[in-house]
Amino acid sequence: MRLDGARGGQDVNAGDISPGPWLRALLFLPGTAYAALVRLRNALYDAGLLPVRRLPGPVIAFGNLTVGGTGKTPLTSYAAASLADSGYRVGVIGRGYRRRGGRAPLLVSDGRSLLVDAPRSGDEAYLVARDNPSVAVAVGADRVGAASLLMKAGTAEVFLLDDAFQHRGVWRDLNLLVVDGRDPWGNGRMLPFGPLREPVSAVTRADAIVVTRGDGSCPNALGSILEQRNPGAPVFHARLAARRFVRADGEPVDLAALKGLAAYAFSGIARPERFEEELDGLGVRRAGTRRFPDHHPYRPRDLEALGAEARRCGAEVLVTTEKDLVRIAAPPDGGPALFALVLGISFAPGSDLTGFLLDRLRDRAPQARSGSRP
Repeated sequence: MRLDGARGGQDVNAGDISPGPWLRALLFLPGTAYAALVRLRNALYDAGLLPVRRLPGPVIAFGNLTVGGTGKTPLTSYAAASLADSGYRVGVIGRGYRRRGGRAPLLVSDGRSLLVDAPRSGDEAYLVARDNPSVAVAVGADRVGAASLLMKAGTAEVFLLDDAFQHRGVWRDLNLLVVDGRDPWGNGRMLPFGPLREPVSAVTRADAIVVTRGDGSCPNALGSILEQRNPGAPVFHARLAARRFVRADGEPVDLAALKGLAAYAFSGIARPERFEEELDGLGVRRAGTRRFPDHHPYRPRDLEALGAEARRCGAEVLVTTEKDLVRIAAPPDGGPALFALVLGISFAPGSDLTGFLLDRLRDRAPQARSGSRP
């Protein structure tokens, strides 16, 4: 069992965090302190005793309550594209987790061109910027400082905050909570004994819920807490599914192209088992698998080792995720061809998230600076 923190890589399902008895005893005091600090922080924000800074335009925040991937960044990218298509000048602000070069605010894209590479921006921000050429993107631990860069570039009137449900120091018009439909809360316990970043009662702060990887119905574990804490929150159902493969140079390849091939699969993401399940479902035969920590920075020696392992197990291709591919400067020499699996997000008929966002922006834009809601 490995515990790498709220954003670190894990070799287990994030919902299965369950330390053994000795580790549980060792973590009891820090775990209790963490839970107490989270509750105290939330209480201070709820009471208006901690400062909330405002951005110069409507703000929509996307986030989750658990560690591990629920589809926040694909959803942020989807919303950015939808709002841009509707005529808004959109700016996206991310943290830039594990990016090279520090925590200071950095402009990734000015809405006209990409300005930095994936290692310096972080893979998530880079993908949003690359896939939305007209959307400005900035990263930084200081979200207000990152917003200032977007304003100086003159390219943003609506701000989307990626992975910011817990970032309560910035006021927002809309809080969107992203929930995994298969496993909403894991074992229901907070870190380090479970996958929760904060108690499930925090759903009270959500203006809407987006359920990913579900079957189109509201999971019981989510429905019961919404009934108690936020009965009026609308629930939207999103599908996060494989769209295509791409080669190392970005050339698209049909999903059926790798069916039946022996593949060596590797990834450095929070929930690697999901990527592996997608490959299995597509009929790709996994001859070998390797998992790296989340946001792993691939070095030449890693790629050489991957190529050697792939050859030893008779793999015909190397397969990774799109997030991993942008962290790979060049595929391994002499190894099998490298492909990446690209996922896309879509919404069920009648689950109109874009319409909801547009309606709320029209309703709230005139009031954008009249109050504060962290």
